[in-house]
Amino acid sequence: MRNMFDLSGTRDLLLHGGQLELGFQRLHHTDVKRIFKKLGREPPPEKIQPPRKCRRLNKSQSLESEVIRFTSIDCSVWRINIGCNDLGDKVTEYLHLLPETVTDLDVSACGLQTRGIGNICKFLTSNKTIVRLIMWGNNINDDGAVYISEMLKQNDTLRELVIFNNHIGIASNGLLKADPLSNKGKLRIAEALRYNSTLQMIAIDGPRLHFCKPPYLDPSLGLSLPRFDPEVGKAFRNALEESESAIESIQIGNVVDDPNFHQWETTLQKCENLHSLGSECISVRANKKLMRWRAINALKARKVTREGNADEFISTVSTAVQYGVIDVVYYLMRNNVGFISK
Repeated sequence: MRNMFDLSGTRDLLLHGGQLELGFQRLHHTDVKRIFKKLGREPPPEKIQPPRKCRRLNKSQSLESEVIRFTSIDCSVWRINIGCNDLGDKVTEYLHLLPETVTDLDVSACGLQTRGIGNICKFLTSNKTIVRLIMWGNNINDDGAVYISEMLKQNDTLRELVIFNNHIGIASNGLLKADPLSNKGKLRIAEALRYNSTLQMIAIDGPRLHFCKPPYLDPSLGLSLPRFDPEVGKAFRNALEESESAIESIQIGNVVDDPNFHQWETTLQKCENLHSLGSECISVRANKKLMRWRAINALKARKVTREGNADEFISTVSTAVQYGVIDVVYYLMRNNVGFISK
């Protein structure tokens, strides 16, 4: 069976609308350094052009020259994806070369170790432009989790953080295997959320690798995953409930396996931003109280009630009616009786 991370024969480069897709390019870290330096030197165009169709790089074309031609003609780069290249920790030493226009960075499956994770977190501690960081499929161990937790305590710009499926590799049978971040590492990150009031989405264990019921081994993927640790669930619930969290979506594993799953109802009730637990299985949908608070939070019904803006109220009710979310309509009508009568 072909290794799913085999990069041979892959030389496509997608260039479109401010997005630079350099994944699966067999890049060396020195290639990335040159590109970052060129991007930083090139001034953004005075007038942003509408996105063109994706450009594909032919084997005869220079990667570097085509990247620069793209950025000077199309528009300034806001997203860079260098994922799925065996770059190692060295590439993280060039992050300071990124132009300030970049807000979305993908360094997934780059072979990053603890030193690389530390460099990224040090960069993000003072960075004021990156709002979305994706780095799944690297080697984030407990030491890496310490770096991430310290960064989250200080960073007030990042909105989305994706770090699931760490220690990904290929099993002896050629199938995918995954060793998620340890519970000790998760507990450190949970504690850090108490001090962060800007992060809106965090994904530590990808929901695609979890199932709503046993077995925890999927023969088609070769995945063997540990059971959900109730201590992890408790730590994240407490962190969200006892802080001014902005978290809207959290993925920490298959929460329906949490022995205290019913307590997530209280968390959703206390945290008006939270509306996604990373699982959409039958067990979640069957919990009417949980689904009610999910809907109320997703449509910002409590914020609308608190602010008393007529236009927002009408818009939210219309959206709830359109999608048949009766719980939200009932909540808004019941809690805005005085406002409606005016």
